[in-house]
Amino acid sequence: MVAKINTLLLGDAMIPGKDFETALKKYLSSYVDKVYVGNWEENWDNLQKRRLAVEKNGPEIEEVDPLIIEHGKEISMLLGLFVPVSKKAMDFMPNLKIIGVSRAGVENVNVEEATKKGILVFNVEGRNAEAVSDFAIGMILAECRNIARAHYAIKNGMWRKEFPNSDWIPELKGKTVGIIGFGYIGRLVAKKLSGFDVERLVYDPYVNEEDIYAADCIPADKETIFKKSDFITLHARLTQENKNFIGEKELSLMKPTAYIINTARAGLINQEALINALKTKKIAGAALDVFWEEPLPSDSELLKLDNVTLTSHLAGTTKEALTRSPELLAEDILRFFQGNKARFIVNPSVLEIPEFKAWLEGVVK
Repeated sequence: MVAKINTLLLGDAMIPGKDFETALKKYLSSYVDKVYVGNWEENWDNLQKRRLAVEKNGPEIEEVDPLIIEHGKEISMLLGLFVPVSKKAMDFMPNLKIIGVSRAGVENVNVEEATKKGILVFNVEGRNAEAVSDFAIGMILAECRNIARAHYAIKNGMWRKEFPNSDWIPELKGKTVGIIGFGYIGRLVAKKLSGFDVERLVYDPYVNEEDIYAADCIPADKETIFKKSDFITLHARLTQENKNFIGEKELSLMKPTAYIINTARAGLINQEALINALKTKKIAGAALDVFWEEPLPSDSELLKLDNVTLTSHLAGTTKEALTRSPELLAEDILRFFQGNKARFIVNPSVLEIPEFKAWLEGVVK
């Protein structure tokens, strides 16, 4: 081995830098020289506000982290979770070759700029897939069976028996569930729903129909999903192309006894259209873990509705999802250094850049 890598680890309140350091030592210690460890944002409430702003507007809205400014010229690899890696940040790291974020989304990384600069970007797909898929099914049951509403009533001295859907409270058996997005999470939701004996329709234009059939599900077009489903659960990424994917038209196609579940991204649904559908009872209800503004404003109309279940962006937050993800990231980078096929490279075109090839040869020779 000719060269070792100086590395900066920037965790946060959700996954601290020391957890990335533990993963680095376990998998990549033989490739690493100097290691600098810190946290981008240590306050939990601030982290939620800042990361949501970055996810909506991109990393360029944030100032460069002080540790990047201090050590940037030495750094060849940067690992973290929500730390914004903007063009400004990359300019402070002229020798940077690898960016790794231990999350599926890469909204906090300017991937286009990284590719231009010959920097390879890693993410971790499926790190919280088990957690989110569990939660989505829990939200289906909580909303249609009024679990949260009954709990709230009892805590407030009421023995409540009447609910907005009292005339059609459903069992899951025999119902149709529409799954929008068939990546890691969508596939796990389908698998876990199989035990409920439901029909599972899938809409994902990026997945081959054969793969959907192989999972014992039925591919369906968008209109069919909304017309036939008793429950629609969202598991797609938010892109410019699918922002407001669900609006007044789609909601108007749904049965008045149907429910929509969103544990993915709020921007997939038009907020005004959803609130109107709930207020006018065009649909039976919704269960939401993600919102257009977080925390949910105190004057939000959602708080006035009795046919919606609300949770505070909790779906992906389990002990296993958090502790597992830095190791998955470090393990994949190790796989790459050892000449094996990495699973989580975001911009593989960088692998063909001569300067990157030369750097990599110096690291793994």
